[in-house]
Amino acid sequence: MEPYHTDQLDLKNRVVMAPMTRTRADNPELAATPLIAEYYAQRATAGLIITEGTHVSRMARGAIHVPGIYTPRQIEGWRESTNAVHARGGKIFAQIWHEGRLSLPDVLDGHLSMAPSAINPHTQVFSPQGMFKDTVSPHAMTLAEIKQTINDFARAAQNAMEAGFDGVEIHAANGYLFHQFFYEMLQYTHR
Repeated sequence: MEPYHTDQLDLKNRVVMAPMTRTRADNPELAATPLIAEYYAQRATAGLIITEGTHVSRMARGAIHVPGIYTPRQIEGWRESTNAVHARGGKIFAQIWHEGRLSLPDVLDGHLSMAPSAINPHTQVFSPQGMFKDTVSPHAMTLAEIKQTINDFARAAQNAMEAGFDGVEIHAANGYLFHQFFYEMLQYTHR
């Protein structure tokens, strides 16, 4: 297969593995595990791997058993994955993520999720109790929370580089936090 080169990235081929949530961080630290490292290492023949969505903070969580990248233990867990991929000649990006209103208080230590506005998405989220539960209305983010979330993404990107990732991708689609802001902006501008 034909390689792909830019000023900042050299890929051995043009195959890119898209992010897929695996929910295998089934530990209290929500850290990537040896099983996660093995999973990505097995796919290192792709030109580029983009990891599953990786939470940027405790308040970014929505899905259970998803690894984060906001604590030292999580950075160490991801380092095992990046080392395993690099040992097989692969490149790997971290997809950093905030789920916004697509969460439950059960997942967020009893707190309401945060979103651009207090609009319930009227969907279901898989809960720590092992069943789907109806979402509730989030609270509208304050300016301070928006600034904190921006900082959380910046810190997550720095943590990803510390963990040995070759780059990051920001998850900005599929109804999650950034997409929620985009959608509400479009609704507002088309009134």
